Amino acid sequence: MHATPGADDTVTAVVDAGGEPWERIRALLERRLYDLPPGCLLEVVTVDPRVRVALPDWCPGAGATLLSAEDTGDTTSFLVRMPARAAL
Repeated sequence: MHATPGADDTVTAVVDAGGEPWERIRALLERRLYDLPPGCLLEVVTVDPRVRVALPDWCPGAGATLLSAEDTGDTTSFLVRMPARAAL
């Protein structure tokens, strides 16, 4: 995960998940809920089709909001607004 400071409308952190399985990505995201600034934007990039299905389902339970999903070839990039406070 790469993190940079940003305004409300810029990406604060990027998770380039490559082909990592959803279980590993979910665990990373759940740990980082407490590390990232409240309400920041997180970009998640993946080529794993299971992540493409699971991430949108994970967001509401974590208090996060999925803002967009963009497919480019085999890659999907998600833009997620992290919760104002960690829901977990």
